Amino acid sequence: MPQTATDTPDVPLANRKGILEALVGLSILVSLAGVVMPIVGGEIAGSRVEQAQADMLHIVNGLHAYTDDTLFLPTGIRGRTNVSWLYGPGELPQANPFAAGGEARPLSDVLLSDAMGGPGWQGPYLEELQPDPWGRAYLVNVDGLIDARESAMVLSAGPNGICETSAHASFAAGDDVVLPIR
Repeated sequence: MPQTATDTPDVPLANRKGILEALVGLSILVSLAGVVMPIVGGEIAGSRVEQAQADMLHIVNGLHAYTDDTLFLPTGIRGRTNVSWLYGPGELPQANPFAAGGEARPLSDVLLSDAMGGPGWQGPYLEELQPDPWGRAYLVNVDGLIDARESAMVLSAGPNGICETSAHASFAAGDDVVLPIR
């Protein structure tokens, strides 16, 4: 009897076995991907946190060198205390806990140029400033250097881009990455 368009052609047994083996192999690969991807994703996330910590350590070291050379805290031009926080390049994170404190200046005014330090400035104290690994600006609470009620720190808002750490905190909240300035 001739086949019509709605009839299913007979597939030889050997071809069916090959199709079945291919489907089993594909399902094994999909299962392995389900196991491997979270591990790889976790390693990538961990490496971003490590990069943020390394960047923040460079910023802290640069701030210490600035203070040693200029004999001023990075709280304003030539030791004034009108600057509450500094920010690096990149998009500013949401819910900045330091913004309520007062005036802000670019971190580059301290670490890359003598805009705040005056004649004692011996920088640049970093080769360059970059956004955090998630593309946002690092924030530095310099108010904590002169106000004992606040914590001097460098902060990255982490993967979610929202600052969850308060200016008074001694440790990071949420997925923020924090390094105290001591």
